[in-house]
This record gives sequence, structure tokens and C-alpha cells, in this order.
Amino acid sequence: MTSPNERPDLPPVPASTPDPAGAPEPAPTPEPAPVPQPDPATAAAGPGPDLRTTLEDGARAFDQRAQALGREAEAAVARLGENPAVRETADLATRLWGLVVLAIGLWFFADITLKLDLPAMAWGDLWPLILIIVGGFVILRGVARRS
Repeated sequence: MTSPNERPDLPPVPASTPDPAGAPEPAPTPEPAPVPQPDPATAAAGPGPDLRTTLEDGARAFDQRAQALGREAEAAVARLGENPAVRETADLATRLWGLVVLAIGLWFFADITLKLDLPAMAWGDLWPLILIIVGGFVILRGVARRS
């Protein structure tokens, strides 16, 4: 049998002398670190101007970064708005979603308001078909753009 000090995967065990009754000596407990006490003169003064100045500077820096980010976003939108491919894509997507919403609205109008006897549509089975149609439009648009 190997002792814990002979195994490299275990930390070494300090040697201790057992007491004559056979009980090991208790390990000494570390003393807690002293807690620093605040200076009464500065504690009575309150947060002071340093905290206020720090907060104002942080808010000012945050505002400047937010405005710079806004200007960058506006510039990016302006660049994208000038690109004809982006305009065509946005137009196609807008028209496609408009047609989908219009078709669903007309279906419900005819079924509920006009009480027409339309075939029962399982919407749970219909959404994959909608994804296939949208994917087909995306592929056709990509092919048309390369031509």
C-alpha cells in the first residue's frame, strides 16, 4: 500500500505526531483578516464631489459612444439603401409577405364571414409548403441576380 505522499495525483499530507491516545491533532484554524474601518471624517462627509464627477464623466462618455454608434448605423443604412440589389430584395420580400398575409386574410374572410364551404385546411400541415415556396423564391431571385 502506498502512502499519500508517494502518489503524485494527491497533494502531500503534512507529517503530524499523533497524540498518545491515537487521535490526530486538530489542524490550526487561520485567523480572519482584519476588516478595515472607514475614516470617520470622510464617512460623515457623504459621497462627495468625486463620485458625482465620476458618474457625470461616465454618463458623458456613454452618451458620446451611443451617438457615434447611431451615426455609424445611419451611414450603414444609407449605404444599403443606395444598393439596387438590396432594394430589389426588400421589394420582393415585402410583396411576398404581403401576398401571404392577403391570402390568409381572404381565406378566413371567406370561411368565417361569408360562411363559404371551403375545404378544411390543416395549418399544421401547410407551413412546410409555405417554407418551400419562400425558398423557391429565394433561389429564383439568386439565379436572376447572377444572370
